[in-house]
Amino acid sequence: MRRIFVHAFGCQMNAHEGERLLGLARDHGYQEALSAEEADLIVLHTCAVRDHAVQRIIGEVGRLTSLKRQRPRLKIGVTGCVAQADGAALLARARGLDFVVGTRAVGRLPSTLRRVDAGERVVDVADGAYLEVGDGPIRSATTCAYVTAVEGCDKFCTFCIVPYTRGREYSRPAAHILDEVRRLAATGCREVTLLGQTVNAYGRKGGGRGEGEVSFAELLRQVAAVDGITRVRFLTSHPSHLGDDLIEAMATTPEICPHLPLPLQSGSDRMLAAMRRGYTVAEYLERAAAVRAALPELALLSDFIVGFPGESDADFEQTVAVVGELRLAGLYGFKYSPRPHTKAAPLGDPIPESVKAERLEQILALQRQIAAEHNQALLGSRQEILVEEASDGWVEGRTRTNRRLRAAAVAAPGELLQVRVSGIDHGRLVGTTETAP
Repeated sequence: MRRIFVHAFGCQMNAHEGERLLGLARDHGYQEALSAEEADLIVLHTCAVRDHAVQRIIGEVGRLTSLKRQRPRLKIGVTGCVAQADGAALLARARGLDFVVGTRAVGRLPSTLRRVDAGERVVDVADGAYLEVGDGPIRSATTCAYVTAVEGCDKFCTFCIVPYTRGREYSRPAAHILDEVRRLAATGCREVTLLGQTVNAYGRKGGGRGEGEVSFAELLRQVAAVDGITRVRFLTSHPSHLGDDLIEAMATTPEICPHLPLPLQSGSDRMLAAMRRGYTVAEYLERAAAVRAALPELALLSDFIVGFPGESDADFEQTVAVVGELRLAGLYGFKYSPRPHTKAAPLGDPIPESVKAERLEQILALQRQIAAEHNQALLGSRQEILVEEASDGWVEGRTRTNRRLRAAAVAAPGELLQVRVSGIDHGRLVGTTETAP
């Protein structure tokens, strides 16, 4: 039995696709390896959203190539966004590579491996059909799982490479999504997170809307109704598609968690227009207020980019003010880096790295203070957790608002427990169990 090791970089979408790659490889004679050192096939599933991604992957291939001197039969491949963006150039630069497979060609991985076994070095970045779960084995049983709802993106924000590496937006048919969720539930999965670069745009194109397809709000309700599923989450959303129907679904369907990642990117309307985000700060705040009115316990998260070309001190101060006003449950902050093919690439990277680093630390420090205040407010509260890990009389899981919580208890993964929050340990909640629901 040959063994495969998949190293997935980047976002939750990539982590989920790494699972799909493993499932596809298992269906074609591979067993999962626990480390690169014991593998016969190493796959680096890559992300191109941030700068230096290509250099990082080439460096990693160089490090892994030394293993080939010990095991000449070892094969190394790159899949994902870097593969799609760089293709043959990546194969030429990294001599230790055996194949490069793009985001839309993953379904042809078995034929690629057969060509590699025959001695070819292969590049495949052509569009192909989405690899449905029915095309390969179900993933191993886990308490929580990701399920793709939307592939690609049509937004073409000026900073973002995703439309160029993952293609145009495509909604999977609802029947395929529900079949995947049912199969996961049958293995013991209790929580699913629907994924997409703009997941709440579901139904606009591809398998969605038309010929009996459903809106995203209705899709969430149908997933929540699957027997065995106790929690449903989704990410990442776009403010332009946070309609009243989606807010109502979140407020009236108990299985849908009050947890909403909703990127804003800047507190300056001038910067939002330059980024081509399609909304103003006031419009974002109105949508955030609407969902909070329907769900007072909502955990709202957001993304911010600092140092976008042309961002002035005044623009950044508006971002600081908005972060303070929103009082987010979580914030992901990034320093701008130009990406090839994007509309902003010709603008270069004019803001000094030191300025970007200072700005990023300022909003992160503010968010750390806000997060600490959120945690303090939870002391003494009663929280439901879905157990994900259990050992030696301790369990750990996440609350409905996605905060990690650890408690002294004996329970199995997949169980729901009621926990009284009694303390905070390095930002993680700790508590004591009460009676189960």
